[in-house]
Amino acid sequence: MWRATESPAPTPPPGRRRLLTAALVLGSLVAGLVPAAGAAASPGRSDVAAFDAVDPFIGTRLDTSQNKGNSAYGNTYPGATVPFGMVQSSPTTYRSSDGDQKGGYEYTADKLRGFGMTRLSGTGCEGRFSGFDFPVLPYTGALPGGSLPTAPADRITDYYLGFDHADEKADPGYYSVGLANGVDAELTATTRTTVSRFDFPSDGGATLLFDVAGSNNRVFGSEVTVDGDTVSGWVEAASVCDEGGRYRAYFSTTFDRPVRSHGTWQGSEVRPGAATASGGTAKHGAGAYLVFDRGARVTAKTGLSYVSVEGAARNAATETRGRSFDAVRAQSARVWRDALSTLRVDGGTRDQRVKFYTALYHALLHPNVFDDVSGEYRGYDGQVHRVERGRHHYVTYAGWDIYRSQAQLVALLFPEVGSDINQSLTDMARQTGTWPNWPHLNRSQQKMSGDSLQSVVASIDAFGSTDYDRRAALESMRSTQTLPADATLRRHAYQYATVGFVESRKGDSATSKTLEYAVDDFGIAQLAKRLGDEETYDRFMVRAQSWQNLFDDVSGRIRPRDRTGFDRTFDLGERGNQFEQATGYQYGWMVPHNVGALIEKRGGAEAALRDLDEHTRELDAGVYGTKGAYLSNQPSFTMPFVYHWLGRPDRTGEVLRRAADEMYDTTPSGLPGNDDLGSLSSWYVWANIGLFPAIPGTADLLVSSPLFERVVVDSADSRRRITLHAPGVGRAPYVAALKVDGRAASQSWVPAEFTREGGRLDLRMASRPGSWGTGARDLPPSYADGTDARNNTGVTPDGHGNLGSLDLSDNSLSRERLAGAGAAPGAKLPLGDTGVVFTWPDTGPGRPDNWIPHGQRVPLGGRKATGISFLGLATNGPSQGTAVVEYTDGSTQSVPVGLTDWTPGTDYRFGNEPLVVTTGRNRAAGGSDTAQTKVFGTRPVALDPAKRVAAVVLPRDTDRGVMHVFDVALTDRPVAADGQDG
Repeated sequence: MWRATESPAPTPPPGRRRLLTAALVLGSLVAGLVPAAGAAASPGRSDVAAFDAVDPFIGTRLDTSQNKGNSAYGNTYPGATVPFGMVQSSPTTYRSSDGDQKGGYEYTADKLRGFGMTRLSGTGCEGRFSGFDFPVLPYTGALPGGSLPTAPADRITDYYLGFDHADEKADPGYYSVGLANGVDAELTATTRTTVSRFDFPSDGGATLLFDVAGSNNRVFGSEVTVDGDTVSGWVEAASVCDEGGRYRAYFSTTFDRPVRSHGTWQGSEVRPGAATASGGTAKHGAGAYLVFDRGARVTAKTGLSYVSVEGAARNAATETRGRSFDAVRAQSARVWRDALSTLRVDGGTRDQRVKFYTALYHALLHPNVFDDVSGEYRGYDGQVHRVERGRHHYVTYAGWDIYRSQAQLVALLFPEVGSDINQSLTDMARQTGTWPNWPHLNRSQQKMSGDSLQSVVASIDAFGSTDYDRRAALESMRSTQTLPADATLRRHAYQYATVGFVESRKGDSATSKTLEYAVDDFGIAQLAKRLGDEETYDRFMVRAQSWQNLFDDVSGRIRPRDRTGFDRTFDLGERGNQFEQATGYQYGWMVPHNVGALIEKRGGAEAALRDLDEHTRELDAGVYGTKGAYLSNQPSFTMPFVYHWLGRPDRTGEVLRRAADEMYDTTPSGLPGNDDLGSLSSWYVWANIGLFPAIPGTADLLVSSPLFERVVVDSADSRRRITLHAPGVGRAPYVAALKVDGRAASQSWVPAEFTREGGRLDLRMASRPGSWGTGARDLPPSYADGTDARNNTGVTPDGHGNLGSLDLSDNSLSRERLAGAGAAPGAKLPLGDTGVVFTWPDTGPGRPDNWIPHGQRVPLGGRKATGISFLGLATNGPSQGTAVVEYTDGSTQSVPVGLTDWTPGTDYRFGNEPLVVTTGRNRAAGGSDTAQTKVFGTRPVALDPAKRVAAVVLPRDTDRGVMHVFDVALTDRPVAADGQDG
């Protein structure tokens, strides 16, 4: 166990962390607070404190000079929110020159579409970002006859608001703008409530328009009601990317000034004095307008709920408790100061601190509290549930994005939030019966590759957030991700679970899906191991090594593979249809849990180092005709840390410093890619502090050179504290030596125990690279369990063909027919008079029963033998390769292996002898065909009879079809010296 040797750090004042949690998730306020200036910087350490360093405008401008594949900007917003808040009160923009709306806030726009209550930070799906529910527009024009001059449903652009960036201000939890119509608008927020202040000019009207059907995406219905000084309603709108999911949100607004008159609009009809309106599918089709005294300064408190209007009203009343705008703003600032103080850094330039703390701010915007102050929330099943007292239900996860570093950052800084996130995801799985990978609010959605929320749960758990129903989570993962694969949402899951890869002819990012699924399964395995479930651990570690099925030993690269072999004509420099938002060169490094094996397969450390150096010449090259990296997009996130496994942590630091300098700045275009709910910003935070969770599913942290002289992790609601000291790092950027809790350590990483318990890291810095982290024992761990196990399920019980597949066409061998032909589980199968006796695999239904070779090592007991033979077949074959016999004295012998297609008629290749013949293959869809199948024994290949055989390494590469090996056996009978298989 890793223990601190220094005296324990002082415990934070008793109320501080409890206040943080309460303020984050309850929106509680303290009376009498006023807006405060940023905390004074510590003398000699920096010139800007954390809160003051945050610039919410960073990431709001699209860099149109770049075309990398995804939008070259963060797609962030400058509005008011609190960490993990339900409400995101923010302006959304419109560009008059071309009518461009983006769906969010884009810095080049000249008008605002209003101030909405909800926003997703950093998503793709340009123009279909979702959110922006219940936008409010202050209007100063005349109301002839008490009516709006035009119906917003017909010409909403008439009410858009001119503005200038010079009149904007944004801090964490606060936004203000002086509008061209003379209105000064200010926004602040609690967790579930937006508090807005509109200061109308004395020479115009004072009207607020509530565009209830003005959400970003399609709307399917809306309703609004004015009742005295309260306006409320609901909208049903399309989820993010507008791909089928829809949600219903409710609001309730009260004012501190009397409403003098009001009206509504419904479609093209404006109705002065009306108190209700409802809309169908028309955007802006229903809303209300409320008139106040001329020159009024109006504060509006709007509660949000996804349960009911009553819930929205209760949220606002409870969280604001009659307090002023300034009091709410002060508390929001206090919450942010406390949240940002969980990760303190000393040193660095002003720009470095601005980039760092803005990234930390963005990393804490998602996921979001979803339960009302009553504890009620509407689940994925449409029913109203209630969370346990003191806990919260979180929603909205970009699974493909956040598992790579953001989930770990949240768990490190807010372990109780991490536990609630894991319970929320477990409840999601319980309510849906499966694991959606990009749920938005309470809507299951599938986007991107992978099933990454399982990896999220495993990583958060590894970081110590274990206060959730861990066994229920694991059981759900196990039951949904095993054959017959009818409860999983993974695309092509049946093929992956049976054969171990998704064949390239599927398209649909088939190759990267296999890589992502392997990472997901590694996370499941790690969670199982921590819970003592060895059977599940073993099963999913086998699948975690499925990436090896896609490694082409001939070209030395991961590449698309079809049932008839690797596609060596595929241009790995193009995005194509095989890799999700990336090239094959970028995904070619993404095996985070077994980097050591990847390096070995790529030809060893020297060859891999050359390749990685070439790959990192361009850090943000995009996806079009490039061998370079794409560090502003997720598949490249772990790539710089591969240098650690190459014994070159100095190169990791070099790449991270280059990325910080070349790719990020403090302008509105300073985020180089979509922030994807904070994942890009999270990566930047880790890259700055000299630590990185490079192996999802674990809490192993790789150590590298930080950008700051001192880093302190002070976990909320926890005694965990991690300190990292790197004096002089600004002038001496290389790690020369490391002490962990006062003890010298040459390893370039620290294990999960350190991460969970905390401790101190002291780095001695140097101006040039040294020997630290370069030794063979200094490298981070590679998790190789499961590599050598059988990895294909090719035998199924009759009537249950969906429990296996041998040939990627959904065909399998019949368990019953095999038994009838002498190949029952555990049966002995002699190969004529050769002395070879095979054993048919004794495996249960749905379990792997043969090897698809990728270099697995099969132990053979260390006995003397004259020959070796293989039991197997080829699908879409024949198939050939070369195995390697290992002798106990360390010597080796190459052994050719060739296997005939399993439906050959009488055309047996390579001298194969059919040992098991059956008629009728089971079909995944049910029933069977009439094809005759054969399993072959290969002609024994002569071995050195004077030596003892330790093991055989199956072929690392095979040609044409897919090879399947069911068993390997030796003989001590004479074998012709030229005896060979093929």
